[in-house]
This record gives sequence, C-alpha cells and structure tokens, in this order.
Amino acid sequence: MYKVICISYSFSQGGAAIAARNFSSILKTEPSLELVLLSQKTNDKFQFAKRIISYALGKLQFDGNPIKHSLNLFSYSSVLRSFKKNEDRTYHLHWINNDTLSVFDFPKIPKSSIITLHDEWLYCGSEHYYNVNDRELDFINGYKPFKNKFLGVNWNYLIWKLKFSKLSGREDLIFTVPSTWMESRARSSSILRNSDIRLLPNPIDTSLFTPSSFQEISTFRKSLDLNSDDIIIAFGAFGGDKNKLKGANILKEAFDLLYQELNLEEIKKIKFVSFGGKNRIFSQKSGFSEISLGYISDPKQLAIIYSSSDVVVVPSLVESFGQVAAEALACETPVVCFDSSGLKDIVLDNETGILAHELSAESLSIKLKQIINFSNEERKSLGINGRIHILKNFSFPVISEKYLSLLKEVHLNRLGSIQ
Repeated sequence: MYKVICISYSFSQGGAAIAARNFSSILKTEPSLELVLLSQKTNDKFQFAKRIISYALGKLQFDGNPIKHSLNLFSYSSVLRSFKKNEDRTYHLHWINNDTLSVFDFPKIPKSSIITLHDEWLYCGSEHYYNVNDRELDFINGYKPFKNKFLGVNWNYLIWKLKFSKLSGREDLIFTVPSTWMESRARSSSILRNSDIRLLPNPIDTSLFTPSSFQEISTFRKSLDLNSDDIIIAFGAFGGDKNKLKGANILKEAFDLLYQELNLEEIKKIKFVSFGGKNRIFSQKSGFSEISLGYISDPKQLAIIYSSSDVVVVPSLVESFGQVAAEALACETPVVCFDSSGLKDIVLDNETGILAHELSAESLSIKLKQIINFSNEERKSLGINGRIHILKNFSFPVISEKYLSLLKEVHLNRLGSIQ
C-alpha cells in the first residue's frame, strides 16, 4: 500500500475543484493506496492575509485580459510541510492558485509528481487563460518585459520568467491536460514544450449525471411554473454573469439577435434557466423569461436541471475541458457552444450538439434558433448520442483505468529512484 496526496485549493467549488474531487473519488475505491486530500479549508487568518497581499499586488497590472490572474507569491504552509515527508508518497497537484503553492517554491515539488492543468496558468504569465484577442502568443514565443497597450507592473512577464526558470527543466514531473486543445497548447508552450505531457480528461460520474425520470422532470418544471411544451435553454456558470470567462456578454448579444428572429408565440415558449449565480430570481433576458436558480451544489439536482432542459448553451470564451457540457450530455441534453478550445472534444457538431463560429454572437444566435426549431425527437437524438459519447470517452470506468495506470507508473518510478 502507498499514499497518494491530492492537493488543490478546493475540492468543492468551481470546475477545477469538481474535477479534482472526481479524481479523488476514483482513488477512494482503490484498496492498494491511502488517499489524503489537502486543501485550504481552514480559516487561517495569516494565510488569508497572504492571499489578500498577492491579490492586491496583482491589481497593479492592466493587460486588458478580463480573465482571472494569479501571482502565487506565497505558499500554504501545510503544502510545504507535506512536501518534506515525500519518501512514501505520490503527489497529485491540481488547482494550486490562490496562493496554495508559490512560484518560488516550485523546486520543492517532489520528484515524480503529477500536475494537472485545469487552465492555462502554469504555462502562461499571471493570467489563467491567454487573451483570446492577442495574436502574439507570448506563452509560445516568450513574454516580453514591455508590451503595447500594457499599463502598470508587468506581472505576466515576471511570473512567466519565474515559472520558466523553475519548471522548464523539470524532467521528473508528469503534466496532465484534460483536452486535446490544451495538450497542443501545452506542448507548444515555452515552459512545458520539453516536458512529459499526458492527455487525461476529467472523469464524469455518469451514474449521477444520468437522464432523470419523467416524474422528476415534470415536478421540476411545475415547481418553476413551466409548461411541458415550453422550450428551456439552460446556462450554468460558477459566479453567473460575473464570470466573464463563461461568455455571458456574448450570450446576451445572441439573445438580443434571437429575439428579433422569432415571433411572439415562439418567444413566449422559450424560457431561459440559469444556475451558478444569484439566488432565485424571475426576470427578463432580452425579452425572454429568465429564471435564476442560484448556486447548485447537489449533483442530483443539477442532473434534474440538465434533464429538464431542451438545450444547454455554453458560450464560454475558452474552456480547458467543458464540465457543464459533459454533464449535460451525460443527461442526454444536447449542447450549443463555440467551436473552440476543450469543448471540441465533447460537443461533436450535429452529432451531440451544434457548434457556432468561435466567439460570434450572430452565429450563436443562428445555432440556438436552429436547435429551437428542431423537433423533440431530433433534440433527443442528439442527446442520446451525447450520452454514448460521454460513456465511451469520459466516464469513471474509462478514466479510472487511465488514471490508475498513470499512478502505478509514477509509483514504480519513485521506487526505482529511491533504490
């Protein structure tokens, strides 16, 4: 028996946390190992103060990228203490931001550790995803100390420089990525291009995310005063409209265009249901009825929301994987999203959903109208194909085999290095 230490800022909130939790769930069923989860769940005032300092310093940079940025100037002390006891341990690092592990402490990461990239931060500067409008591709060509239209402290350059010096030569680490898009980006990056990079998609619990019963769907719709023939368009994002990464602004533009293309009867039938943001609110979105369900933590309730919807829209600017899309398809609900990033592995055009042109509100509006005009049978067919696709490629049994094989390889490598 050997010990696996899984490290993540959180195992409960956000897409990366859910993925980390799902990977740890796989390990809980494996009798040959002992699992330890390490996260920042404690109310450590000193650690919180360090995070505030790091966050405040980051605000001295203005790079025009609305995505979250992290400096990671400090480490969570429990992580560093754990690294000192690594003789009989295998480490799997997940989302280590919010000062879970400092860039200065990267050399302390034990040999033969696994690091999973849940976004692009590890091979970029301080941004979690490279600016979708920036064609200079600094993460490939190298960040520069001076850049046009850049104000304040150039943290992107400074943090990239630190990561390059401390990670680019680490041949003893294994990096995993959840999509072929991220695999390509990581392999081309200046920091990781010579690293051992493996494709390991996020596992989806298809026993939880499964089509709900007719009674469950009927009860859910009645609870929101929705008719059986209403067409529900669902949108889910942690933080709701405030999360700019998830494309709420583009979705608003698309709905504005869609409203102009439909007649009054069609508009009345369409209901927009969102979750992940504000608590339950009944309102209007671009002339359509909107119901906001707030943050939903229960996977069973999420499965009912997906199953009760006619389509789930994922207008994200970029996704390393596409957790919401995968969960929706597992519940046999088709997805409309952009033909970009990690979503391309999950949503297959006209097979499991419909792909719009990248970041085009007009195209998204056209594709939404297209799936609205589909018959129930046509939408159901896409959803059935979607579940089959998830079962074959992203279900727990499929990913478990790959993950446990990787851990066994790492464990044997560690034993060899110790001997």
